[in-house]
This record gives sequence, structure tokens and C-alpha cells, in this order.
Amino acid sequence: MLLFPWAISAQQDAYMSLYQLNMPLINPAYAGAEGKHVLSLTNRNQWSNSEDSPKTTALSYSSAVGKNVGLGISVVSDKIFIEKQTMFAIDFSYKLKLNNDGAVFLGIKAGGNSYNANPNPLSTFTQIPDPAKKSLSRFNPNMGVGFLLKMGQIWFSGSMPRLFNPKRDDDIEIQSRDRIHTYLAAGAMFSFNDKFTLKPNLMYRNIKGIGAVTDLGVKGAYMNRFELGLSIRTGSIFSVQALVNINEGFSLGYAYDTYGVDQLSGLNFKAHEVAVRFKLGNSSEVSVGEEPLVE
Repeated sequence: MLLFPWAISAQQDAYMSLYQLNMPLINPAYAGAEGKHVLSLTNRNQWSNSEDSPKTTALSYSSAVGKNVGLGISVVSDKIFIEKQTMFAIDFSYKLKLNNDGAVFLGIKAGGNSYNANPNPLSTFTQIPDPAKKSLSRFNPNMGVGFLLKMGQIWFSGSMPRLFNPKRDDDIEIQSRDRIHTYLAAGAMFSFNDKFTLKPNLMYRNIKGIGAVTDLGVKGAYMNRFELGLSIRTGSIFSVQALVNINEGFSLGYAYDTYGVDQLSGLNFKAHEVAVRFKLGNSSEVSVGEEPLVE
């Protein structure tokens, strides 16, 4: 830490275990792709037993507003110790129909990140003022792009929700930036009969200067009302997930994350995540990775 501080890296944006319930946060192509008036809310408490642990609240709303056009908004509030950032964006998507009931959604995202850091809670060992101990506050506008491909029961998406990596402060020697994140995701749905369905999914996230994170999971669904699944993420992070679809207009999900590595599992680092999604409009569109409920 003293000799090679530039070699230190850490997670910058929150990672959602229930990301499929709130994909507009990272991919603007999802605006309108799931029908009319879709509202999603996610709350994540990471390392819940630690003081000042990371807490994330995310909200997105999107709707199909025309024959092939979708619009949406998203807000993410992320807090950890002395840092707080709020990211918001407006999304636009356009649908291109393909043969065999396939479609490609192309999206663009415009917004920004309001970043604040208050160093007052940091411990000091001298009464001499430290010039590096100052408050940081900055708003960085940004934009992103994404696409979504739906072919029957298979989907694939890619996005870069931030195309630029502006500085968070100009005065510090080692500059902090809004890093560029690249997301690739895919999933499928295999129905064995009228009641049981298997849903594998994959999420890959790459950040320049930090490294890649891969999430591989699978869920089993009963009559598309109850889902139970497992996933494993880079860093030996295991997640147990449950989802209840009350009807075609309301879904409730919960995820419990824990470490599998002995050195970290002994620290009792856990994460709890809750997500809800409302479909407020009547639409023939079916969400990616879903099928109509069986009565």
C-alpha cells in the first residue's frame, strides 16, 4: 500500500445478484423491451454485519411508447463508508424485428454521476491538517449504449452504460475516475413440460484497470410462479436466489450471497438483496427469460 499504491484496485459500482429483474440499470436497450410501464426496485446490503457497509438502492422505469420505441429512466444510489454516489440516466431504445419472431433492441443512455466523499470520519494521528484530507464533490455527465437480442427462448445482451471515464477530482495525485464498464449477458429457457422450466444465465463484467467478473447461474421454475436458483461469481461468491411471481404484474425476489473461500468466509461477510418488479400496463410482450403464467 505504501510502495505501490497504483497497483491497488477495488470494485467501483455495485453488482446485483438479481440483475435480471433490473436490467435497464446497465443496458438502455431494455427500455420498452419488456412491455409497457415496467417499474423495478432493488435494495442491496453488502457485508451486512459490518459498520458502514455498502448499501445500494436502484430504481428503474421503462415503457414501450410507440410501435418500436421505448423510453426509460434509472437512478442508483450507492453508499459505502465516506463515499456516496448517485447515478441517474434517461434511456431510449428502438426495436428492429427479425424473422422467426426474433428482435434486436438498440439503446442509448444519457445521464451522469454525482460523486461525494467526506473524509471527516477518517482517523488521524496528528493535529497538523492534512492537505489530502478534503471533501470531494463532482458531477460527471456521461452516456452509454447497449443492445438486446431475443430469439425465441434465448436472449443475449451487451452494453457499456458509461462510455467516458472522467476524473472525480483534479487535485489528488492518484486520480479517481468513473471507470468504463462492459457488460455481456445471456440466458435461455428450457421447458420440460407444462410445469417445470430450467433457466440458465450468464453475466460477464469487465472494467479497465480492475478486472473481470463472471456470474454463472441457473434457476428452476415451477409453473413460472416459483423460482429457486444458485449462482457462483468470480471470487468464490455463492448466491442462493428465490423468486415469486404473484401474477403477470408483480414479481418479488430475494438473494443471499456468501463467500466460499475459507479466509473470507470466516469474516462472516454476507449480502442480502431484495428486488420487486411491477408491470403496470397491459402488453403482449413477455419479459426476457419469462413465459406466461400457467393457471
